[in-house]
Amino acid sequence: MMMRLVMALARACGTISKKMDAAAAARDRYSISDELAEGAGSPTVVVLRDYQSGTSAAIAPSEGGQLTSFHVRFRRFPVELIYRHKESNSESGFRGRAGFLWPAVGVQSSDGSAGKLPWTELRRSVGTDGAVLILELQDSEQSRADYPFGFVLRAVYELFEGRLSITYTVSAALNNAGPMQFSIGNRIAFRLPFVTGTKPEAMRFQSNCTTQILRSSEGILTGEQTERSFTDLTSLGEFDATSQLPLAGYQGTPYALLVDPQGICIRITHQASAMLPEPVVRFNLSGGPGQGFLCPAPFFGMENSLNSGKALVRLDPGADFHWRLELLPDVADAK
Repeated sequence: MMMRLVMALARACGTISKKMDAAAAARDRYSISDELAEGAGSPTVVVLRDYQSGTSAAIAPSEGGQLTSFHVRFRRFPVELIYRHKESNSESGFRGRAGFLWPAVGVQSSDGSAGKLPWTELRRSVGTDGAVLILELQDSEQSRADYPFGFVLRAVYELFEGRLSITYTVSAALNNAGPMQFSIGNRIAFRLPFVTGTKPEAMRFQSNCTTQILRSSEGILTGEQTERSFTDLTSLGEFDATSQLPLAGYQGTPYALLVDPQGICIRITHQASAMLPEPVVRFNLSGGPGQGFLCPAPFFGMENSLNSGKALVRLDPGADFHWRLELLPDVADAK
């Protein structure tokens, strides 16, 4: 009996030791720190780092909880992938970065009001699940003036083994008078090119869409579709997205891939916890070589959905909705 007890204690101690070693290794690999975005007087960002892969992500809680920077390591040096990563929010022109869009998606200044309000940090941690930051936004008198629902939004940023995931949870208040209606998205924009020396038009794009939603003569999405394929890698110089391409008809997990032929590519995927009747815009593609950026904005919805009633999530009082976005870089000669 005593021998079995000793052996059991030894196994338990061994398990605890392995967990402690794993936790120590994680602390050596990952970090979280508060830094100024640009220097004195600029907003504070929370920076998640993975020293082993060379990736880092900066998030600005005071600026809509948005992703403001994403670095990868290429040929031993950091390379910024986000367009206008150093510029704070401005009401004029395209702001770039990776603005959160909710309760509406689109291009107007009124879209994505939650992405303009300050978010509250709930928790940060470094451990075997990587570097994790959790932010929250609750409804207020200011939000209810434009959007008459009670809600809690939560964003969980996780940097783990070189990839960044953002999981948004939308929780509808129990006392809402009826279903809370919304679309959701992220207007993430990437620099063109990633690597100095690459011609912007030589960058390539791929996505598993099968259709594009058409617009009326007034520029409003009609819901009608035409065939559109980016199954093969397509040079940015071969198509025009300056007036936006609402991509739909996805089968399987929607993804978009942007490739710099010198050796950096970024793959974006997203998944929602609900289903919507088609057509649904999954990526809203805009920009191009002439603009210096490409914005393959992941959408779960459609422009003008709050007015048209099309492609809307309808969340019952007390219910939750989840939307997960993942950025997976692939870098040649990352060391």
